[in-house]
Amino acid sequence: MASSHFPCSHHVFLPSCNSFRRSHISSFRPHGFSSFHSHSQFQRVRAMVSDSNTDRRQVEIVYDPEKRLSKLADEVDRDAPLSRMTLFSPCKVNVFLRITNKREDGFHDLASLFHVISLGDVIKFSLSPSKTMDRLSANVSGVPLDDKNLIIKALNLYRKKTGSENFFWIHLDKKVPTGAGLGGGSSNAATALWAANQFSGCLATEKELQEWSSEIGSDVPFFFSQGAAYCTGRGEVVQNIPPPVPLDIPMVLIKPPQACSTAEVYKRLQLGQTSKVDPLTLLEKISTNGISPDVCINDLEPPAFEVLPSLRRLKQRVIAASRGQYDAVFMSGSGSTIVGIGSPDPPQFLYDDDDYREVFLSEANFLIREENKWYREPASTSASSTSASNFSESVE
Repeated sequence: MASSHFPCSHHVFLPSCNSFRRSHISSFRPHGFSSFHSHSQFQRVRAMVSDSNTDRRQVEIVYDPEKRLSKLADEVDRDAPLSRMTLFSPCKVNVFLRITNKREDGFHDLASLFHVISLGDVIKFSLSPSKTMDRLSANVSGVPLDDKNLIIKALNLYRKKTGSENFFWIHLDKKVPTGAGLGGGSSNAATALWAANQFSGCLATEKELQEWSSEIGSDVPFFFSQGAAYCTGRGEVVQNIPPPVPLDIPMVLIKPPQACSTAEVYKRLQLGQTSKVDPLTLLEKISTNGISPDVCINDLEPPAFEVLPSLRRLKQRVIAASRGQYDAVFMSGSGSTIVGIGSPDPPQFLYDDDDYREVFLSEANFLIREENKWYREPASTSASSTSASNFSESVE
């Protein structure tokens, strides 16, 4: 089966703290600007004026708020050493995920091999002339644009920790599905912390950013690793490791439109029925022998399959249809994404069966980042993503 590619091009600006200079990327203003203002682009006000020597005359005053804010943004561009930035915000998969204990605080201890992959969002940041609030827009509906969004939470946290007074216009080009077990929102938060630190001249060390980020979510600290890490605790204890598998191993991500509630999955988890394999043994096996079905263990699969029985059937069908096409098939995180490692091609039944017409599909590969730099979207292997119904139209 031929692999379909949907190439996409993004400006990626990756400053380091040693290279703090003004950025001139393609012109950026907040996307969906009109959503920030309920009034029209131009406001006209008519008034009657008079004096003792003239008749009354009608005067029209034109108020153009977009032009005014664009002028303010131009002033920010002129005065700030760094005014705009575009960053790649990749997601992750859990190659294995062991749940080892329930804690007194109600959370669970885990031990997992996290790895960044090449599917991700693109986030544009621009310094705002406002000193009171951030403005967030997105390319898809349903994304919260207020402080419920982890991007805004991250920016608020950075200002709280450092005293920075920078506020931003942000546009999120969302490609990672939500409720997928891929950590898309956590990655967005980590990316926002990184960006805020660059704009402020690196007031914080990367280690401090990583430590602070655990206040936002358990998966956020991982993205400050080099891309491959053995994570323990709630996931916030991050140990960098060399990539245990070749980065060019292809994979396919298959996510049904239904999401799994993480809280519900953990509620149904029974520790007595989890795997007994030492997670360090799994890590050693992967590093020595590569990926195989016996090492890609996810203790959250059984409870997730209870929450969403159709997810169990999807995994079973992928395994049956693959005929050895994949080195391993497993669920990532708490679901609902099924990952097939070893091939970028989805099984044919996803195209033929109407029940799977709305499934999200994406090819990807493993990814790491250079020290003191943020993640780069691979230029020649940009992850493609679409629904099965659209994807099948491009497959020969």
